[in-house]
Amino acid sequence: MAAKGLKKALLWFPRSSEDHLEEDEGSNERRGLLRSHLEQVVPVTDLDEEQKASAVKEPKTVALKVSMHCHCCARKVEKQILKMEGVVSFKVELENKKVTVVGNVNPMEVLESICKVMKSAQILAAA
Repeated sequence: MAAKGLKKALLWFPRSSEDHLEEDEGSNERRGLLRSHLEQVVPVTDLDEEQKASAVKEPKTVALKVSMHCHCCARKVEKQILKMEGVVSFKVELENKKVTVVGNVNPMEVLESICKVMKSAQILAAA
């Protein structure tokens, strides 16, 4: 019983040229499926020079005031910032309750991300 199920499962895996000598009833169906997936392939095109230049943006600096009380709070903020894409560097100042993020980031996305782990945060400056 298990051998029959294994044989059916192996029909869907690609075979070497030696295995193609014996034809089975599922091979035509499998080739049809493979052919239909190949038709859906979309060619990759290069971006124009203008689009490439706009894709590389100058890093922004975002300063936030965050309600951090202890080192655990500061560590939560650090972990959350590390998860964000486009961050070049950041600085968490527990004494001043200030977080500075530098990178290709949107200030509102930084604020939303930090608000996921902290009770309150507000943007001080974004440049």
